Amino acid sequence: MPEARDVPTSARVALAHAAVQRLADEAGADVLHIKGPAVAPGLRPWASGGSDVDVIVRPEHLDRLMTTLDRHGWRTETTFEAGSAFDHAANLFHPSWGLLDVHRLYPGMERDPSGAFAVLWEDRGRADIAHVPCVVPDPLAQSLVLLLHAARTPTGGEHPDVPANWTLRTDAEREALRVLAARTGATVGLAAATGDLAAHAGTPDAALWEVFTGGGDRLDEWRARWRTARGPRAKASVAVRSLGVNRYYLAQRLGHEPSRGEVAREALGRFAHLGRALGRRVAGAVRR
Repeated sequence: MPEARDVPTSARVALAHAAVQRLADEAGADVLHIKGPAVAPGLRPWASGGSDVDVIVRPEHLDRLMTTLDRHGWRTETTFEAGSAFDHAANLFHPSWGLLDVHRLYPGMERDPSGAFAVLWEDRGRADIAHVPCVVPDPLAQSLVLLLHAARTPTGGEHPDVPANWTLRTDAEREALRVLAARTGATVGLAAATGDLAAHAGTPDAALWEVFTGGGDRLDEWRARWRTARGPRAKASVAVRSLGVNRYYLAQRLGHEPSRGEVAREALGRFAHLGRALGRRVAGAVRR
């Protein structure tokens, strides 16, 4: 097979979706394809095939899918715990197919990932991608997924996915989206996407969304992650990881695998950044 960089992006992404569906079938794993060529016509204001593959896997089928992907040459670049503030996706790479994000949950639906997946699976549909029938959420659920993604993607204004999936929807369609959000535990995330987050201000579920929609630095994000985490073990994990160095992202920035010295300097830099952020907050409190 040619390397990923030798194939046009749109063709490679479509073929990668098809390949992942075939491997999910082999593994007996339920997956839902989202974004890129999996999106129903009319839900995005531009024709976007994306640059990678995104799938949500039924949580109970995660291990079997990851084992099959590994056996077929997909290399894990970032683990679920290192990928984002929601600990929701692992990033994999294949030399022929490119990048793949495997979501064990979808941000905004994280309180009951198994229950949320079951709801999305109920009304699933199929989209032919590279002549392979790939399983996708129904159009209403796709709108919810796109809105939740928009809520955590700062753009300096209204995200371009919001009008087609919310503003230009009918009252009945918006109510159906609210009902679906309630069934999947995504009420707060939907509120963040549609400008109604104030109704949930101060709640643990709103903490991370407030950072994404209102702005904030890394300290704000980690404080929000601490508030959102439930139970002593989850909070301890957040505390430990807040000072760790993500070697994958550091390698991406440096253009090579970081040395011990580079990792150490990055760690010291994080402590320095934390000190400056705390200093700004103390100074602000004194001025007030």
